[in-house]
Amino acid sequence: MMIRPWKAVVFGLCLAVCGSCAAVPDPDQPAPAAPPDRGQFVDGGVNDFMEKRCGSLDCHGQIGRPLRLYSATGLRKTKPLEKFLDRPEGGTTPDEKSDNYLAVVYLEPEAIGLSHATDGAYRDFLLLKKPVGLPLGPDGYDGDGVRHKGGPVLRETGDPGYNCLVSWIRGAVATPDCVAATF
Repeated sequence: MMIRPWKAVVFGLCLAVCGSCAAVPDPDQPAPAAPPDRGQFVDGGVNDFMEKRCGSLDCHGQIGRPLRLYSATGLRKTKPLEKFLDRPEGGTTPDEKSDNYLAVVYLEPEAIGLSHATDGAYRDFLLLKKPVGLPLGPDGYDGDGVRHKGGPVLRETGDPGYNCLVSWIRGAVATPDCVAATF
């Protein structure tokens, strides 16, 4: 079989164009920071707190939410072809807890990684800003304000739920705070 010369030229141009679009890693660019620990999220009480306080069907226990949380009393994870009525029974499954971790971490992966890398010093991201419902200025806009549809649900000072999140991000989850925040 003979390949026509024009086809070879077109194929070569396609390879050149595709190759020029490939990303080349910048050796001077720092690698993204690692997210907080999955085990501490699942076993340290962060997942339980978030299920209880944030995972109801009228909040983050909905399919279309960017931060979607599964729980035994809210949204359940089902296989794609299962009927809604075939929802799992019992407690939150390990797969659901793992998906909750991924939902939280992938909300803003670079920001949560940066916060983890700075021992919680960096707090300018949705997971920590939105639930406190930072107040807006008198003109209705303050560059730091983030509206939370459910209103403020955590406080930055003295709130065990906020302390639970920050301690997990720092790398040493305060399980007693997480437990206290579930009530």
